Amino acid sequence: MTSVPTTDPEAGGAGAPAATEAFDRVEEVLATTHGLRDGAVVGVTAGGVSRVWQRGPLPDGAGSIFEIGSVTKTFTALLLADLAREGVVVLEDPVAAYLPVAPPVVGRPITLEDLATHHSGLPRLPAGMTGPALTGRGGALDRRDPYAHLDEAAMTEALRLTTPTGPPGERFSYSNFGAGLLGWALARRLSTTYDALVAQRLTGPLGLHDTWIDPPAEARRRVATGHGWWGREAHPWHLAGLAGAGGLRSTAADLLRFLAVFAEGAAGPLAAAAAATTRARHEVGRLEAGLGWLRMPAGRAPKRLGLSETVLFHDGGTGGFRSFAGLAPATGAAAVVLSARARGISGTGFRVLAAATGG
Repeated sequence: MTSVPTTDPEAGGAGAPAATEAFDRVEEVLATTHGLRDGAVVGVTAGGVSRVWQRGPLPDGAGSIFEIGSVTKTFTALLLADLAREGVVVLEDPVAAYLPVAPPVVGRPITLEDLATHHSGLPRLPAGMTGPALTGRGGALDRRDPYAHLDEAAMTEALRLTTPTGPPGERFSYSNFGAGLLGWALARRLSTTYDALVAQRLTGPLGLHDTWIDPPAEARRRVATGHGWWGREAHPWHLAGLAGAGGLRSTAADLLRFLAVFAEGAAGPLAAAAAATTRARHEVGRLEAGLGWLRMPAGRAPKRLGLSETVLFHDGGTGGFRSFAGLAPATGAAAVVLSARARGISGTGFRVLAAATGG
């Protein structure tokens, strides 16, 4: 796997020796990792130093652009925390206040925080997007790009047809629909679009120059081609009204810069909002739910993962891609894995993260 430094451990600094040791451990992990042959990039930050590795054919090597799927949810949660910090919204606001139609509920209204922690009581997908409709066996959806039809009219109709799975706030139930509604609601609150909101409040201030919903014309040659489970080329996905749940495209280097803002002691205009997303708000088995993030507290990780620190993580997938992003907030050690094939890579992500943190 080709290694490319994004910052140089030989440049000195207190973290350089620790970074070199961490990178050696990462290379040991990658030497025994299979299944990334269709194109993958792995990025690691350790000791304040970052490095990326590339494997397989990619249009721009380690700088290639991938669909990051549900890792997008951590961006949406950061938007929520930042807008709440400024008083534009309140976490306890009913999402119905910002939508054209109120979602049906059991009990109290669904709040913005419920959506960001997957405690909304909403189903995983919008009404009409399960079973035969999603697979293309009946219904009008294109299974190659199943969310592209979800414009505002379709999202509004899905809200009308929604059947709640339970009362808000009571249990964790992962919902792409809920996360998509959160992104849509925040954009409506500011009378803009989700992608414009991300550009204005996140990617611009953080200097993420390779993260978008739709890459500009000059960047499209760098977009990796995705592959399905069996290795066939996959159609790109466009999440339309569910963009906040999984619509972003990015690079490993950009995601490492993004993760850095969630480290303890991070500075800058988004640091306070990022810290708010990392706080545990619900117990989820051995895990905890923050805003957008899942937390694995120190001492709760399965031994096979080799993790001893508290870590934050999220993974994602689309029709042709898989992604993983994780970090240890106490040290800032972070790991990103992006693969241009729709086979799970979260196990690899955790092993790389363990190597970055020292176990």
